[in-house]
Amino acid sequence: MGRSRSLALGLAAGGVVGGHALAYALAYPLAAVRRSHLEETGHQGFQILLVLGFAAAGVAVVSTFVRAARREGLPPSIGSLLGLQVGLFVALELAERGLDPGAALSDPAVVLGLPVQAALAVALAWLARGVVAVAQHLTDEPVRVRHRRSAPTPRPVRVAVPHAPDPVALGPRRAPPSLAIA
Repeated sequence: MGRSRSLALGLAAGGVVGGHALAYALAYPLAAVRRSHLEETGHQGFQILLVLGFAAAGVAVVSTFVRAARREGLPPSIGSLLGLQVGLFVALELAERGLDPGAALSDPAVVLGLPVQAALAVALAWLARGVVAVAQHLTDEPVRVRHRRSAPTPRPVRVAVPHAPDPVALGPRRAPPSLAIA
């Protein structure tokens, strides 16, 4: 498995468990109902999968950043994440129900989970692209401009323009009237 494929798999693992949890929360908004449904459908070890999936996604994001900073590889594409996430989600749901497609497809959380997985795949692909863009931006070397020393450019000389004399200012000067004399 190539590096970019393993990065896509790590991101998809986080997307699958995140989308799985979101789909079940949307399909069964009451916590007690959701908990009993999850217990009935083989989700006893889902908390472990949730932690492992999010850890894999975190490692994949950090690895994507490091690889982009080194100018190695590209982020996973939307298509590869979409295929991985939807495929892994369907496989997970089938495995939880003893490989019974009828039981899996009759669950509203599974039916709702498919578009949720697609939306998360697009979001994770955009996230990966953003991580790559940030890493490349941070590692870009600033362009250094070499200044050659040359004679300074002369500045234009300002010539003072004479103003017309002010007749009031140049006339006889008087003090203001005094109130004591009047």
